[in-house]
Amino acid sequence: MTKREFLKRGVQFIPFLFTLGNAFFGFCSIVLAVKGERVAAIYCIFISAMMDALDGRTARLMKVESELGLELDSLSDAISFCLAPAFLAYLWPLRSLGILGVFISAFFMLSGLFRLARFNLFQEEQTIFFIGLPTTIAGCFVVTVLLNANSLIYKPWFAFFLASILIVFSWLMVSSIKFPAFKRGGIRIKKHYHLVGAIVLFTFMAVLQLKFLLLIFFVSYFLFAFGYRFYLGDNS
Repeated sequence: MTKREFLKRGVQFIPFLFTLGNAFFGFCSIVLAVKGERVAAIYCIFISAMMDALDGRTARLMKVESELGLELDSLSDAISFCLAPAFLAYLWPLRSLGILGVFISAFFMLSGLFRLARFNLFQEEQTIFFIGLPTTIAGCFVVTVLLNANSLIYKPWFAFFLASILIVFSWLMVSSIKFPAFKRGGIRIKKHYHLVGAIVLFTFMAVLQLKFLLLIFFVSYFLFAFGYRFYLGDNS
């Protein structure tokens, strides 16, 4: 193998590091949750989201996109944004609902898996808009709600409040509603440094524990997505 071929293979592996980092922090979230470290478990999911935002864009920037990368990304997302948030939701609030809490948590996870499988089949049609709510957004919003649990709603009712969110978000993930992709064409961030700045800002928000701002960020995304959909008057 020549030096040039070796460097080329090394460059192709860089996006995989972000993808595997996504899965790693998703796994760490589950381990920390079992140990009772709720806040640390939640922030691991935010770090996974950062890794998820970087892997695909790094692959496109370096022109090393591959089918293997797509499949690995979906498997990582299944851990970090389907299994881990559902487990966190059950472990604290929904466990008080008994078997109903198990079914609702599992329903969220299974809806996310369906969403990922459908994306893999039709990913070429989802460069401007995602069909159904992305699992990354759904999972991060659920743990953001958990992070803000003490200030959102009266504690005895929080389990029912969270259960309602999981049911609604499960439906959004498997629905045909379009959500902005912010990737290519249409609505997008045109400069890479804008994207990097947004990712760094999001990370700092998580690290500095600006949990209410995180909640505002996700709510703003949903308002923009639904507002743009109704503005266009087209959901086909």
